[in-house]
Amino acid sequence: MKKRDFYKILFLIGFWELCAIFITYYDASVLGFKSEIQGGHFDFWNSLFTVVVVCFIGASILGSLEVLALGKIFRKKPLGISLLIKTSIYIIFILFFSSMAMLYIYSSEIARPMFSNDVFDVFVTNYLSVRVFSTFIYWSIACMLALFILQINEKFGQGVLINFLLGRYHRPKEDQRIFMFMDLKSSTTYAEKLGHLKYSQLIQDCFFDLTDIVLSHEAKIYQYVGDEVVLSWDVDQGINQGNCLKTFFAYESLLRSKSEYYKNKYGMIPEFKAGLNLGAVTVAEVGEIKKELAYHGDVLNTAARIQGRCNDFQKRLLLSEELKAHFDQQPAYDFEFLGDVLLKGKTRAVNIYAANAV
Repeated sequence: MKKRDFYKILFLIGFWELCAIFITYYDASVLGFKSEIQGGHFDFWNSLFTVVVVCFIGASILGSLEVLALGKIFRKKPLGISLLIKTSIYIIFILFFSSMAMLYIYSSEIARPMFSNDVFDVFVTNYLSVRVFSTFIYWSIACMLALFILQINEKFGQGVLINFLLGRYHRPKEDQRIFMFMDLKSSTTYAEKLGHLKYSQLIQDCFFDLTDIVLSHEAKIYQYVGDEVVLSWDVDQGINQGNCLKTFFAYESLLRSKSEYYKNKYGMIPEFKAGLNLGAVTVAEVGEIKKELAYHGDVLNTAARIQGRCNDFQKRLLLSEELKAHFDQQPAYDFEFLGDVLLKGKTRAVNIYAANAV
């Protein structure tokens, strides 16, 4: 399991545990911390412990189901439909786990075995009550809210939502980052051949296939610009195990493995070219109606210009000397020095290297 998936499951468990604690205390306070069963003995702490344990088990199962299965199955579905279907699935689980918790709590209150007829009679009597119904509504909303937060976090980009909430970049800050500008080769030719609707579907498929590669190699998607995507890494994460280089080669390998799919659907196998650079940038929140995190600095311009020279050198992946220096001790890649190149719009030449996996 990826670390990112583990954190998502942990978030869901924590969120739903807080919801469970709140609704348990609220129900107890409404009932005056007394049993709703005639002659029953209500133990608040026993009830709270039961709900917390059952919620932890249920949240762990549902969280794992969401992150490892449902999130991927419904990735291409509209947000509203995805939320509706997944919430419906979760309600079934809620009915089961809440029923188990109620049976146990009732058995404790009347001192009878959990699955005895007496407990079952009390359970049936109270199951269709307005209070229980309102509890199910509460849990349905809690599920939708948790899923909505995860979906919004995905739409903003990994980690962006929390940065907005914390106001981390409300004032511009300097950061050291790696940037990759990756562009579809021969895009104009493909657009003319496929037409704009089919071409847009091609771009959707390409970037959909890129998602798992990005997540596996600690990258963040900064921007989509037409048929180009801009990826970004924290320097340590990008250098670690060659993540910023592995991303490109892993994506190439994936596209080759799906060559039949792309041939049958589009009559071609997409190929990308990329340029990489490292250096200091300024990051800040920009905009009001459409707020986003924006990076400013010559590092981005240079990375884009490096990518623009791929066709000139007939290479797929180019990088600056500043970045290449971090891989001198890594034998997994072969670097070819292409020269001291004067990039468009630059006053000083830049040493450029081509990279190939060994």
